[in-house]
Amino acid sequence: MKKVKITLFICLSVFLGTFAQNNSTGKLNNMPQEAVYLQCNEALVFSGENLLYKFYCMDRGTKSLSHISKIGYVTLVDRQGDVVFSHKLHLESGKGYGDFFVPTSLPTGSYKLLGYSEWMKNMPHENFFQTDLYIVNPYQPLPAAYLEKPMDSLDSLASPEPRKTMVYKAPEQKGSAHITLNLDKDVVGKRQKAALTIRSSDKAASTGSYSISVRKLDSLPMPSQISSETFVEKQLNKVWSNNLNKSTQLPELRGDVISGTIKLKETGLPVENQRISLSLPGNKYLLNVTTSNADGKFRFIVNREYDNLEGALQVLSDDWDKYDIVLDGENQQFDSLDFSEFKLSKEMEQRILQKSIQNQIENAYREVKLDSIVPASHVEPYYRKFTETYDLDDYTRFNSIPETIIEVVDQVGVRRLDDGTRVFEVRPEEGYTDRNLLPMVFVDGLFIKRHEDFMGYSAKKVKSISFSREKVLLGSQMFQGMISFKTIEGDFYSDFYTPHIINVDLFKPEPEKVYHNQDYGDKENQRIPDFRHQLFWEPDLDLSNGPKEIVFYTSDVPGIYQLVLEGFTSTGNPVSVKERLVVE
Repeated sequence: MKKVKITLFICLSVFLGTFAQNNSTGKLNNMPQEAVYLQCNEALVFSGENLLYKFYCMDRGTKSLSHISKIGYVTLVDRQGDVVFSHKLHLESGKGYGDFFVPTSLPTGSYKLLGYSEWMKNMPHENFFQTDLYIVNPYQPLPAAYLEKPMDSLDSLASPEPRKTMVYKAPEQKGSAHITLNLDKDVVGKRQKAALTIRSSDKAASTGSYSISVRKLDSLPMPSQISSETFVEKQLNKVWSNNLNKSTQLPELRGDVISGTIKLKETGLPVENQRISLSLPGNKYLLNVTTSNADGKFRFIVNREYDNLEGALQVLSDDWDKYDIVLDGENQQFDSLDFSEFKLSKEMEQRILQKSIQNQIENAYREVKLDSIVPASHVEPYYRKFTETYDLDDYTRFNSIPETIIEVVDQVGVRRLDDGTRVFEVRPEEGYTDRNLLPMVFVDGLFIKRHEDFMGYSAKKVKSISFSREKVLLGSQMFQGMISFKTIEGDFYSDFYTPHIINVDLFKPEPEKVYHNQDYGDKENQRIPDFRHQLFWEPDLDLSNGPKEIVFYTSDVPGIYQLVLEGFTSTGNPVSVKERLVVE
């Protein structure tokens, strides 16, 4: 007899949970340690501007990009230790990028931007990447702590020399041993094209990872940014203790981790060995099943990209109503950070006013300068590959789901259980039906554990029914086949309610973007105002095909602009190159 084909889904969380419980952190201590470097487009940003950043996760042992963590974190913290925002990033070979639009609700002040991985949480916060960030909000009263006090009359007599406005001067650095920058011209007019040629010196440099920013230099006081060279010298090469505590955070080796605890409602005690599912509905739906450990903890590892902002949790037992599910949150405490002093003087008022007006005009025309979001893409999981599909418009329409299954769909049936509830059945390709096994059922990508909840749904709202007949092992849960219902409107998840499905907000990784690059070559948008201070941003610069030419256009804002390229060669050597461009 031909063996029944079983598709296996290996759940890494089971392995990691066992590994953590059966090892006294000795083996974990021997794992490579990580360090994070962030390149930001600016260290001083106004309300209404975007903070842009590139994330590099480095292996402290090899001094090159890390292949351990698949998820990175970027957090902005204010002086009170409160989190302003926290981003989660998908890391590809140790690198990722994102951005944050500074809202008018954030007050003027000194902030701290942090970069770290889940694995790095086992170390002190001093191990995280930290850089100072100033935010100016001209739409709120300036806090007195950030207002520079006027000079006393006696002080002015003792200091007769006039005060000078602080101007940031970039070092004259046009190249390094690995990368060189060459502009076609040093002075460019408004709305004119500028061409930058980037050359690498060797294979290691050409296959490295880099990001480049072109932004106007500001005359306002700002903290100095950390270059990749300084990061390697002062942070990557620093020796940290590898002693991990009992609450060790496991590295996110395979992808995004969604975790929590199952507890008994009556006693609040953790529940061991209880299966639970996570469903991410939609066209590219995903389903994970895992089992809680002795502490009631569960971990789902989502190793594919997803667009969902919400997910659905279900305890896979008949007495589901006895349990509470609590998701873990990002509960980092940042109360021991050192913030730099930030002062604004009365002389800066006009400069702040001018820039805030320019930002308002830019935001008024934001719709014609939008960045493009790249849809999440991933390899289709095996349980979405169906062997049969019935488009119900090709058949006589019936009112109920059971009637439609019986009259239209072959090899799929409906059976009534002893307690009166009904379940779907999928007949195997060979052998007898195991009535202890039920099929995996999805409606618009939402996993339906209790089939009776869907039996009363109107079949006239269903567009198609797809199924496959093979057995499926997902985590520790076996299913006999799979059925997928697609509704005509595709909105089943938003309208459906059942008490045993717990809807949760997801801490979703930031989407991949293609950042807008203004182009006046085709004469479009010539009448639209252009007050960009950020002329160009490319967080994923590719030099593997030889010299790279980057073309960008200047705006209506004259002044000195700085081109900054940061990154690392494939062998881990830091690269920090700067160039200047004058717009007049």
